[in-house]
Amino acid sequence: MTVENTNEEIIQQDRQYENITFEEKILKNRVFIKCSFHKSSLKGCTFENSVFEDCVFDDCDISLMKFKDTSFSNVTLKNCKAIGVLWVETNNPFSINCTNTRLSFCSFYSKSLKKSKFVNCIADEVDFSECNLAGADFTGTDLRNARFLNCDLSKANFVGALNYFIDARSNKISKARFSLPEALSFLTALDIELE
Repeated sequence: MTVENTNEEIIQQDRQYENITFEEKILKNRVFIKCSFHKSSLKGCTFENSVFEDCVFDDCDISLMKFKDTSFSNVTLKNCKAIGVLWVETNNPFSINCTNTRLSFCSFYSKSLKKSKFVNCIADEVDFSECNLAGADFTGTDLRNARFLNCDLSKANFVGALNYFIDARSNKISKARFSLPEALSFLTALDIELE
């Protein structure tokens, strides 16, 4: 890994990055405000003491990105690959919206994701345990083997979501929206026999 180290904070605002490949680097003291990343790869990069605020990643690979004392606020991922990212390591407050993005094997453990959007994503094996997902939108997202444990899912939208399993006994689901036939998965947790 190459360390891009500086004691000075480097601030980038309203910048557009396109077709950059910056993989397996350690970047310190970076601030990105209202920046966009398009068709770029930051795969395996580590960000330390950094900030991403009001940024957009479009058609990027940010898989295995790592964080230390780094915050993501109002960040949008569109058409991205973000496999194996431990979002749990980011600082709070944290806010993210994802569309047509692969989020496999990620962890959002205990993050506040109120009103976040995960629309038409692949979110298999994602850990949402202990998250506040009130008002979140999972429309059209494949949630195969995603974990929802002790979550606030009140007013969340799962219409058109696929392959989820949510135990109503260990999650708050008041006024959440679901569609058939996927909503039948709630019966699995009830230890009953259907004929």
